[in-house]
Amino acid sequence: MAIALALRSGYAVSGLVLVSGYYFPTARTDFWLTSAPAMPLLGDLMRYTSPPIISWAIMPKLMRTLFAPRAIPPEFKNEFPISLALRPKQLRAAAEESAFLIPAAAQLRLQYRVSGVQLGSCMERLTGSSRPTSRRLHAVLPSSLLHLVEDAGHMVTYADAAGIADAVAALAPSAPVRTA
Repeated sequence: MAIALALRSGYAVSGLVLVSGYYFPTARTDFWLTSAPAMPLLGDLMRYTSPPIISWAIMPKLMRTLFAPRAIPPEFKNEFPISLALRPKQLRAAAEESAFLIPAAAQLRLQYRVSGVQLGSCMERLTGSSRPTSRRLHAVLPSSLLHLVEDAGHMVTYADAAGIADAVAALAPSAPVRTA
């Protein structure tokens, strides 16, 4: 989403800090399963019947996979509202996102010539890729900076929040601080 906004004219973007993104289309084994609830009629039936129950059952393993090889942080484990994530409308939104993810990445990759982009990422365990897609994006954006967070899994935001905050601060234009 951030890259799409930065590529549109009319948005004043000095740079981006991208974390654990999906920047290039890849074969995804989860595509058909996660996109099915977005289909008209059949998807409606699915979202209100078995997928919420199945999702509830697989949620602990999914969360471990998202954070692996690290443990799930206690604040996430205790405060993430699983019941809200499994509502039929949320399942539909997630399914629609999954269905459009590959075509959107394919379209955006043709436009990756943005300067001043900073990247922070890790190996994307969910895509089945043996190397981070951030390395590939960094290769097509020579002015970018790349910071890989080792052993962070997909949830880099929990593994290196300070590094991400520093990257954002480094991109922020220096402006005088106003006091009231």
